[in-house]
Amino acid sequence: MKLNNLDRQISMLCPTCGCKDFSFDEQDENGLVTCVQCERQLTRADLVTENSELIAENQNEIVKEAKKQVEAEMKKMLKNAFKGNKNIKIR
Repeated sequence: MKLNNLDRQISMLCPTCGCKDFSFDEQDENGLVTCVQCERQLTRADLVTENSELIAENQNEIVKEAKKQVEAEMKKMLKNAFKGNKNIKIR
């Protein structure tokens, strides 16, 4: 079973000003990120921690969507499995 389009891109927000734009060195994964607007500097780990509510909210949306897709696929599989059977009806 393949789930469709559960990819998400989350824009991190500066905890000080709410800006979505940051400057950082792409080569250095442990380096500092700097807010373009207020120039606050954070580590990437701190930025993720500060945006944990936003990340959790998106994870919950993905889980809900995956559940819907799995339920629909299971219902489709059950209907196909008992297709033509006069004694079993699946709604």
